[in-house]
Amino acid sequence: MKRKAFFFWLLIPISLLVLLDEWIKYIALQRLPLEGDLLDHGMFALAIHKNFGIAFDIPFKMPLIIFTSLVIGFVLLNIAYKKWNSDPFVSFSSLFIIIASLGNLYDRIVYGFTVDYLIFFGRSALNISDFLIISSVLLLLFTSRQSKKINLKTTS
Repeated sequence: MKRKAFFFWLLIPISLLVLLDEWIKYIALQRLPLEGDLLDHGMFALAIHKNFGIAFDIPFKMPLIIFTSLVIGFVLLNIAYKKWNSDPFVSFSSLFIIIASLGNLYDRIVYGFTVDYLIFFGRSALNISDFLIISSVLLLLFTSRQSKKINLKTTS
């Protein structure tokens, strides 16, 4: 029970990071230049990059992106619910992905694009939610793999 409570409490700072990201995006949209206006990107720059597609600016229709995001969210919510008692770490990882993704989903619904403001090497545009999503997906892959190893050992 303590383990589940610990995972639950970890979701609070993650949620706060997503809220911080949204606040930064709001300020960035008002004050930062567009990425195309920069003369020298260097290794790192703060500028607005409007991502109208999915990851890596792959073009996609916005309604389909939002629909797919919601379907994936419901699948992850179902996994979190089913695994809560048997494997709380997998459940936590699934909820982590959902919370991390809410920031970019909000952007797509409100602005019509995802707001990226951290520009690396003049090519990669990211935001805090992107880092959280990557971390949470890697965590889910790791925890799922660990869970399978543990299940194999207990059934042998």
